[in-house]
Amino acid sequence: MASSSDLKRKFEAGNGSKAGAAAANDDGFTTVQRRKQKKLDKHRPEFHFDLNYFRTGKKIGIAHIRDLSVFINVSDGRRPDWIVVDNPNSVKHTVVVLAAGLLPQHLGLDPLPPAASMPFETTPKGTNPARVPSLKRMFSYGCPTRAPGDSRKMHSVISGLLRGPLTEKEKKRREREAKTREDSHQKGEEYSPVLFLLTPNQMSSNGYRLPSYVKGGSELFIPGKVPKDVAAVLATRKGKEPGFDDEGVVMPAGPRPVEIDENGRRRRGNINSEEGWVETPEAKGPPPGGKYPVLAIDCEMVLTEDGQELARVSVVDCETQKSVFEELVTPPKPVTDYLTRFSGMTAEGLATAKYTLEEVQEALVTGPQPVITPHTILLGHSLDCDLASLKIRHPLVIDTSVIYRHHRGPPFKPSLKYLTQKYLGRQIQQSEGGHDSEEDARACAGLLKMKLTHGPDFGDPNEDSESVFERLARSNHSTLIADHGNPRQWYGAAATTAVGCTTDDEVVDAVVKHVGSHSYTFARLTELSTVQRWNSGGDNEVDLTDMSDSVELEEALDNFDGRLQRLHAALPSNSALIVLTGNADPRHMVSLNQRRLRFERALRALGSTEDIPPESRWMAEDDREYERAVAEAREGMAFFCVKA
Repeated sequence: MASSSDLKRKFEAGNGSKAGAAAANDDGFTTVQRRKQKKLDKHRPEFHFDLNYFRTGKKIGIAHIRDLSVFINVSDGRRPDWIVVDNPNSVKHTVVVLAAGLLPQHLGLDPLPPAASMPFETTPKGTNPARVPSLKRMFSYGCPTRAPGDSRKMHSVISGLLRGPLTEKEKKRREREAKTREDSHQKGEEYSPVLFLLTPNQMSSNGYRLPSYVKGGSELFIPGKVPKDVAAVLATRKGKEPGFDDEGVVMPAGPRPVEIDENGRRRRGNINSEEGWVETPEAKGPPPGGKYPVLAIDCEMVLTEDGQELARVSVVDCETQKSVFEELVTPPKPVTDYLTRFSGMTAEGLATAKYTLEEVQEALVTGPQPVITPHTILLGHSLDCDLASLKIRHPLVIDTSVIYRHHRGPPFKPSLKYLTQKYLGRQIQQSEGGHDSEEDARACAGLLKMKLTHGPDFGDPNEDSESVFERLARSNHSTLIADHGNPRQWYGAAATTAVGCTTDDEVVDAVVKHVGSHSYTFARLTELSTVQRWNSGGDNEVDLTDMSDSVELEEALDNFDGRLQRLHAALPSNSALIVLTGNADPRHMVSLNQRRLRFERALRALGSTEDIPPESRWMAEDDREYERAVAEAREGMAFFCVKA
């Protein structure tokens, strides 16, 4: 076993030191070159473990790594107490790679027990082969990590890595900003709903179709001159809209209307037909009296052979709380599934429908006296889904799934049921007969009312936290995120550059191309976790297939090794490279949790364990096994080096 002095040595810097290069040249300049090299070495950044931290059994978490990556870049960052950074000001670039799916076994090491905390050598043990040989050449030591969570739950690794608490300075600044907004708002009056409109960029990134006369941008689209009181409040919106500027790479979201999966949940997808869309006309000026009416909309769907089709539309006036349009809609083709559990639709009910989609569009938008005017603000929860089912494009929208943030940050969005219970104190979507679209529309109206009464910060669970990208932007550091999907919708909303990718190769391509022009880079590689079925589960059973000796995994490890080498080779000198795995295989934990939830649902339905088969019951020993599975899943590794 390595001694403490060995473990406290510096991490191996990428290409190693060049201190011995001059000694090989026996010419008259050797002494001078050595002096120059010594001067360079003196200021070269290095990492050292502080073993005093680890000897007490403490283990670093994901937040420790996040704070380290911030500390390297900003002078007022939190100094880590578990690692020493020599000459942090000499680090020119920081690259953080989340390599989900990488395990100790892949490095020729024994599995790390949950109690492990001390740094470990990356040299393979015994006859175990290193299936990622480049990692040993880059990193002499690794460090056990623990994913966020508790004894019964593992929280999001990426959230803990890319989102952290506000500094005291920023807290005070935001408090002053909130006070300014409050002072500019007349006491006793509600805030204007205009304050909560989505910008064209926000609409596009959340799947809305823009009318033909609206161009993308981070400025609100407001017909006519903005009233002075509204303009004063708009000026206090928290800085520019995050994630959209002239330098960033904004991935176009494109149209993503509602789809319904086999479980009846509404999901976005690609439009199969471009026909039948209508849009509200462009307003020629401000609304009469300067007041924008707000209508809450919710729709229910059924399935036909062509996919999802509109079945019910509910429109509620947010001011009067009266229903202004409530109709069932006849689908164009026979219904194959009424999705009654979710939509509340039945064959008997839908047989009474008097409207088609085209007639609904005429009543709402295209008719001589439309319900929706160019000055109407439409309100809903994930309203893009409802407008897609109606095939209506409209420029003024408020989305409660956007103005109320999820506590885990993007891309997660809070459910309407949760928000209604938490902030309105009532239950919705409780009926076994399915959802009630009018009830959901009224819930949205109630949630907006709370914002209008208490202000924009009401109901923000993240008011005391921010992303790493926001934190570094305040210090004028350029940042890059390369991730699967659209990072702008995730944690990279405030990154200088965001590159959406579909493969790990594309992620590495983006890093290689952009790393030299950014102080901080985050990249996520997912092939290893995908091949090992770590992403299975959700609404379906977890795939527990053992892939450890599969050809697919061997190929994925070879791919990962090559990508790591290519990424490391592209790093400029004095770049800090941090590679972390985040967590171990979560499938056993997820499988047990699925079983526990099935038992709890059965218990609620039956009222007693006597009617539940013994093999389906959840016992005390199952609880203990579940906690062991959670502890094992939270284990991870991290590696640190500085490329010379």
